[in-house]
Order: sequence, then C-alpha cells, then structure tokens
Amino acid sequence: MLLAGLLLAAPVRAELTCEQLVASAEAGIALRDQGATLKFVLAQTEKPEMRDRLKPDELATLRRVIRLTYTGEVSVYELAGSCAPPGSDGSRR
Repeated sequence: MLLAGLLLAAPVRAELTCEQLVASAEAGIALRDQGATLKFVLAQTEKPEMRDRLKPDELATLRRVIRLTYTGEVSVYELAGSCAPPGSDGSRR
C-alpha cells in the first residue's frame, strides 16, 4: 500500500535507490507508529507490484532495511548516511 506507492514511480526493473530505501523505511516507521505489526509491513513487500519492479536481492535488501528501522536497530539517518553516494554527507533535512 504505502510502500508499494513509493516504488511505483520507479521504472520497471529499475535499480533500488538510496532515496527509495530511506522513503520505504520512513513509510514502515509511519505504519508502525499507526499500530501496524512488522509482519504486516513486511507483507507489503510481497505484493505483485513490488515483485514486478524489484529483483529478489533488492526485495531482500528492502525487507532488511524495513526490519532494522522498524525495530530501531538502525535509524533513518544512519540508513541515509550508509547508502549515500561517496563524497556526499548523506544528510536529510
């Protein structure tokens, strides 16, 4: 639903970007804050539109990112910094 909407703007079989990972993590956190379980949030990545747009390894990365940010093991800011291109500060303001 929300996660799928964030990725639908991407071309078919486009490479998953840092911005998409961060936006998906933020969407997962928003769903968590609304009471959604981790199982529900991760189930959103199983929808056909997600499988059509992302490669299996990208879906695995997306699920890992959602799980880590949902549980608070990694903050969205840490995520943004870790996947930002070399030479950028990775900040999101």
